Amino acid sequence: MKDKTKTKKELIIKTAIKLWRETHNVNKVSLADIAREAGISQTTIYNNFSTRENLVEEVIRYLMHDILEQQRAIVRSNLPIPLKIQSIINTKTSYMQAIVTDVLTKLSEDTTTRQYLDELYTAEAKPLMNEIINEGKRQGYIRKDLPNEAVMIYLDIIKDGGMANTKQLERAIKDAQLMSGLTRLIYYGLFQKEFDFTIDFNAEKE
Repeated sequence: MKDKTKTKKELIIKTAIKLWRETHNVNKVSLADIAREAGISQTTIYNNFSTRENLVEEVIRYLMHDILEQQRAIVRSNLPIPLKIQSIINTKTSYMQAIVTDVLTKLSEDTTTRQYLDELYTAEAKPLMNEIINEGKRQGYIRKDLPNEAVMIYLDIIKDGGMANTKQLERAIKDAQLMSGLTRLIYYGLFQKEFDFTIDFNAEKE
């Protein structure tokens, strides 16, 4: 049987997420609204989270763990690599579009939250990415001479850049086509065909 405290806590988190997504603004949803929607008392919310700030932090942790669990299931499924990558893209796009601006701001500006996300990224997200890279290499979808470390550094740059430019990220989140394009660019790159970037084009003009 599930622990009642854990069940109540999850109910509050899921209700908060639902209402925040409907209003697109964390501050427009009061704890009374969450309690009413969940069919519990405000006291129950305070007993589980102490403050509104703690509730927001727990929601972020819940969302990040949820997306990681979905990605883990995708990576370890029997899907071929192209479908795994597409599923990961779809999952990330869906989650990013569901995150409200207030939560996005906390993700980027709150030091404690950023530290937690960095630790989660290092401990869980990176190993998952290494798994899919190695599988892709074995199946011939990813070049074997491409160092895994190069991919990790690339993803680090993308992650840090996105968090440092919240206005641009917010704009992308609100535009499904733009968000999809950015996500596909991260995973598939810009060019459909490789070219020799060591060519000295200035020498050819002489």
